[in-house]
Amino acid sequence: MEYNWERSLPFFYIDLDIANKLFKENLLNEEIDSIETINEGCRSSNYVLETNKRNKYILKIFPECDCYYERESKLLNLLKNEILVQKVYLISSSNIIKNKMFGIYQYVDGVNLGKAIRNGSKLDKSLINELAITLAKIHKFKYKECGKLDKNLKVIHKLSPLYRLYEENMGINFRNRLGNYVVKKINHIVNANKKILLELDKKISLIHGDFQGTNILIKDNKISAIIDWEFSMAGNSLIDIGQLFRYEDCFSGDLIKTFEKQYNKYSDDKLIDEWYKISKLIDLISLIKLINTKEDMPNKHKEIKKLIINTLELF
Repeated sequence: MEYNWERSLPFFYIDLDIANKLFKENLLNEEIDSIETINEGCRSSNYVLETNKRNKYILKIFPECDCYYERESKLLNLLKNEILVQKVYLISSSNIIKNKMFGIYQYVDGVNLGKAIRNGSKLDKSLINELAITLAKIHKFKYKECGKLDKNLKVIHKLSPLYRLYEENMGINFRNRLGNYVVKKINHIVNANKKILLELDKKISLIHGDFQGTNILIKDNKISAIIDWEFSMAGNSLIDIGQLFRYEDCFSGDLIKTFEKQYNKYSDDKLIDEWYKISKLIDLISLIKLINTKEDMPNKHKEIKKLIINTLELF
């Protein structure tokens, strides 16, 4: 689950002195004793800060090319009474980090789901139940159209229908890495399922947008927080569900049935009959985007290519 992937943007390194200055400019009662990089994620630069009072915080330095921090702060406030998310203590900027925006977040004890699985943990029905309920609660916030959200969580940029997103994102880099046969097969599968995809465009809700292992923190096999809402948007709920089940080897048939039963129990919109298969088809859009980069990323692209081929074998 996104292990050892190359970063999309360079990591922005700071030292203990800079961390203390950022902290003291805004939160005056504590001093940073230690700083540790979080070597996960591909865009923002994240640190664990520990203070002289033994409190821990997350420092997140945001990429310059996105203002998602404004949307994320609003979202976390909206969801804090619904699901387990981090508190946001501060969003600001500073000239000591080249006027970049940064945030100080609550530190949540736990390990991400992908790392837990790599270390030998097994998914069980209890955790799947929690994940299903969490997604159902996120998806209860409805929208009339699919698109990117502004800082007030309003749709600001409407996106194309689902069935068009495949062809739109299969650029020259995708075609060079996967070949024309894969392109033709994807187009054939999309055309065969066009009617279903068009129906899904009519059911739009708030989605996390990157609901996979690295963004699900767990402790004692229970969710401790859902983090990193950078790609949150208005879209169909199967986008999140497809991302959750991206690594199908981690999920037995019984766990998939458990998810379906629990999600349908708590969700306003019941899952369609072939929800699992169609969620994998929809996740293909994200995988296409991830491998269509101009830059060569051998580790990332090797894993994504395998995921794409596995998905196509379902159809």
